Order: sequence, then structure tokens, then C-alpha cells
Amino acid sequence: MRKRSATLLATAALIGAALPLMGAGSASAAGFKCQRTSHDYVVVKEKAAVHSSFSANARVVDYVYKNNEVHAYWDCTNSSGNPWVCIGSCRVDEDSISGRWVYRGYLKG
Repeated sequence: MRKRSATLLATAALIGAALPLMGAGSASAAGFKCQRTSHDYVVVKEKAAVHSSFSANARVVDYVYKNNEVHAYWDCTNSSGNPWVCIGSCRVDEDSISGRWVYRGYLKG
């Protein structure tokens, strides 16, 4: 019985360790879709808000300004169909979405 329990625990640990890797490529839940990206953009709005999540209602944590270059790590479309990119401190998985998000409509590139 101990050997079987140890085997089950080891298998569960391996599966648990693999879960973040499986979710790292893309995430989709609760009506949003995300995929990893590596893309440079230029800000086209005079002063674009940087939000804590990909929603215009999310807390504003910073601003980026016209002609600034930003690098996107995640490209997401929220449940309203609006495109957002994460430009820093990105965390996207089934349980939480956080980081520094800019509305894609304010960027060119």
C-alpha cells in the first residue's frame, strides 16, 4: 500500500509540475482568449493608461506616452472582444490574470 501511495503521489506531483507548462502557451477561460507573443509596438495615443488587467475598468498602474516603444509578451482578447497586450510583469493562467496591460487600439506595429 505504501508503494502504491508513493507512486500515486509522485505521479500527481509530475502532473502538477507540468500544468503551468501546458498553460504557458495559451489560456482561454471565462470568455477571454490569450496567447504568448513577442512583439514591439509604438504608442499612438498621447497618454495611454496601463491597467492591472485587460479591462478599461481595471486599476490604472501607469501611463505610456505617444511614440514610446513597448514590448508585448501576451496578446489577449477580453470577454467584450477588446484586444489588449501585456507589456510587463505578466501572469496569465486559468486562475489569475495580472500584469501591465495596454489596450491594443492605442498601439501601432
